[in-house]
Amino acid sequence: DIYEEMDRIAGEMGRKVYKIPCGGSNALGTLGYVDCVKEIRDQGMTFDHIICAEGSGGTMAGLALGAKLYMPHARVTGMMVDTDPFDQITVRLMREAAALLEADMQIDRNDFDLRDMCGPGYAIASEEGNTAVSMMAENEGIFLDPVYTGKAFAGLVRRAREGFYKPEDNVLFVHTGGAGGLFAQDWEI
Repeated sequence: DIYEEMDRIAGEMGRKVYKIPCGGSNALGTLGYVDCVKEIRDQGMTFDHIICAEGSGGTMAGLALGAKLYMPHARVTGMMVDTDPFDQITVRLMREAAALLEADMQIDRNDFDLRDMCGPGYAIASEEGNTAVSMMAENEGIFLDPVYTGKAFAGLVRRAREGFYKPEDNVLFVHTGGAGGLFAQDWEI
């Protein structure tokens, strides 16, 4: 258990430590993506849909809260790459981050969308995700990883093919990194 190990190491250090949870998914970490949406708005950009991977909750919660504050017409969708209860985790993180901002607002499950893109399991590449990784690399020269951004982009592609997005929609895919994961598997392109 990673958190037990953190506690053990903190105890050995003999001083006060600040433990950052996996993915930085706490109220403070969530604020980074709240600011991300504010920066996008301040640069004069606007989007109808914002898409991201949902792997520990902080990115999604920050984008959803940021959209609620700074781009209320945008719909944020988390493409879940794990089976955790993200409907609850995201709401909790949004509320905790809003409290840090002293933003008095109603936050609930209706503030965002979630789509299951976990595939065969967390940290296990999926065929659909790998196809999306290859598509992005071949067409844009941008590298996604097979565990998070590849599965999330596969969800965006699936929804586009299903006709979910209108031709006039501005859709933002938030690439959160992880390209190092590409080196953990064999690729045939």
